[in-house]
Amino acid sequence: MTAENNLEKQLEDLRRAIGSDESLVENVMDRIEAIPTPKAHKVEKARTTIIVRRLVMNRFSKFAAAAVVIVAAVLSVTFLGKLTAPAYALEQTIEALKNVRYMHIVRRGEAGQVEDERWIEIGPDGVQARYRQDTPPNFLVVDNLENIFIYYKDKNTVLLYGPDGQRYTWIWNLGEFLEDLAGRGSVTIEKNADYWGSKAHRVRWLKSNQDCYIDPETKLPIAMGAYEISYEEPPEGTFDIPTIPGGVTFVDKRPGAPEKPEPEWMRSGEVAQKRFNEARGASAKGEYEKAVELFRRVVEIQPLRNWAWFWMGRAHYELGEHNAAIYGFSKVIDMFGKFEIVPHYCHLARGFAYAAKGMEEMARQDFEVALPVMIDALRHIEGARLFDFADDPLRCGDGLLEGCHETPGKRQSLAMMINRLKVITGQNFGYDPEATAEQNEKAIALWEQWFNDSGEIKFAPHAELVAVPDTQE
Repeated sequence: MTAENNLEKQLEDLRRAIGSDESLVENVMDRIEAIPTPKAHKVEKARTTIIVRRLVMNRFSKFAAAAVVIVAAVLSVTFLGKLTAPAYALEQTIEALKNVRYMHIVRRGEAGQVEDERWIEIGPDGVQARYRQDTPPNFLVVDNLENIFIYYKDKNTVLLYGPDGQRYTWIWNLGEFLEDLAGRGSVTIEKNADYWGSKAHRVRWLKSNQDCYIDPETKLPIAMGAYEISYEEPPEGTFDIPTIPGGVTFVDKRPGAPEKPEPEWMRSGEVAQKRFNEARGASAKGEYEKAVELFRRVVEIQPLRNWAWFWMGRAHYELGEHNAAIYGFSKVIDMFGKFEIVPHYCHLARGFAYAAKGMEEMARQDFEVALPVMIDALRHIEGARLFDFADDPLRCGDGLLEGCHETPGKRQSLAMMINRLKVITGQNFGYDPEATAEQNEKAIALWEQWFNDSGEIKFAPHAELVAVPDTQE
């Protein structure tokens, strides 16, 4: 049998298999047309599918239907297959970032003006190298790895440190951050989500509960919270240490520099840190009146110290001063709102304060903000990190160097989150830290099912709590 006769026989067999029912052809074409296609290829795809549909209409040979199926199948696995993006995984972003040397990070105000601009050079190890931050109108820092220049324009002061001095950062170890995202530290929320009219993969960074948007083509982050990210080379001189402006107070903090009196505001910052640590200790001991007074001194010096506002609110709450507690929590929520960050742990705390005042609707609104993240943390425990930190003012971090508590283990963190959920929802699905993994998996599934089915909140401040394990295992 010749090649031509063999081909004709195979086409005839296919035509008989298809029969007179053309639904198979239509089904194939419908599936092709449903394939998501990048904007740049939409016209090309449309022209190709038109040609195939003309084959159906013209019926130019007895093998037309079979030919259409073959052509359509070939298109679906070759040409159109190339137009569709492969399945996305954060490992692709890690690989893409290995080729990145510079990051340009910008946060804009409602009118489009730049409120914060940063240039970062990334070293071969994935760690920040040179750095520049310009936050109008009052702050500028340039770090060229040899000297760190810091200009507080509102205080008319320039500080100059050596390479081991006070460092500033956006994300210090970008490689570690991405590995955290790709591991257990993130959840892919939505692929091909809308981001200002373009498509991007939206991923939530659990440790800070921020959304990160990934470009589907480059696999690089294009936004983190309110910050836009690009990767162009910076203008020449970006990382050069500026000339010291005339008429400023110049403080040389480099090793070997002559000692001079520091401005009062610098000494105040050291005082604020000391009071902050003392206040955390007072809160942990239940000395809430002392804690309120110490935290108040901190925010007088550093009005944007968000954890001072938060723990001062917690101390007010413990004293039954619910209006003052709500004020402190609201300060933190408003602070982060500017950066498009939702402090879910703070909505939970404010919800408790509203509930204590009998303002059930306001409490419910705050609980409903926190609840999805809390439920999700049962599966992805990194999402509980900030809740745990907020509950214990002596957790390690935020300037506390001595006497701090370690981060709780997974079982501890899960038990604490279950207890929070039981109190704000009035629900109980049998979670037990001492139960088997399979039993607790069923409990977690029931929490998820309840949330998806109704999520009706019944505040239960006296709910029976589960015991939190003593060890971090």
